[in-house]
Amino acid sequence: MAHVSMLATAYADVAASVVPDGNGSEVGLTRIECVAADGLYWNKLRGAIIDTGRADPTQDVILTVAHGLPSDVDALRRRCSVVGAEDERYQIVSVWRPSPRGRGSVDDWAVLLTERRLHDAVARVPALTIDHASRRRMVEGGIPVRLPLRFVGAERACRLTRMEWPGTDLGVEFFGHTCRAWSGHSGSPILASVEGEMYILGIHLGSQWIFEKQASLEIGRYLDVNILEAIHAAAERGQRVRSE
Repeated sequence: MAHVSMLATAYADVAASVVPDGNGSEVGLTRIECVAADGLYWNKLRGAIIDTGRADPTQDVILTVAHGLPSDVDALRRRCSVVGAEDERYQIVSVWRPSPRGRGSVDDWAVLLTERRLHDAVARVPALTIDHASRRRMVEGGIPVRLPLRFVGAERACRLTRMEWPGTDLGVEFFGHTCRAWSGHSGSPILASVEGEMYILGIHLGSQWIFEKQASLEIGRYLDVNILEAIHAAAERGQRVRSE
């Protein structure tokens, strides 16, 4: 993970940069599929492949949303898998997510550890960790970001946007963006560039229709300390398994 404490001085570079093009796992995007309890349909969502900075890992850490996953961890490990290139399935062996505390979208995330490393051309993208003041400057500057959309074979350029619309007081964990997204895109990484390097700023959660604006607001979630601690715990678990 990348702790970018110098973001205040690097902000001009962020605002002027463009996130590199790419598609699929080349930009840290994967998908998670879960078969329903009756086995009749699959629930599909997306995930961000995290570069944890560990040397020679044998497993992958995936960040995604929780709202498409079974609530029971055993059922999640049994019925869900991470899907890589050529539809290869990777078993989920460990899960980190917050206990339900009635906090709605604040707790809508999960960190998954796969049984083995994803194959082929896979990019693992480090997390961008910044403070609230730096986040605000990024939003006010409308910095360019990207949301990878594998099914169209390319990314779509978009920007961060303010959420000061009626009914959108979602808290400091969230940000708005202009990336076009549809059902099934939840969990996709929102990518930003700092000094020419690509980072995961957050993940896409979903959309909220703003009646007063007659428009849809796309909502992302920052990687806050709780998510970062879960990513660190997953990386530690994977490293420990490798050394045993």
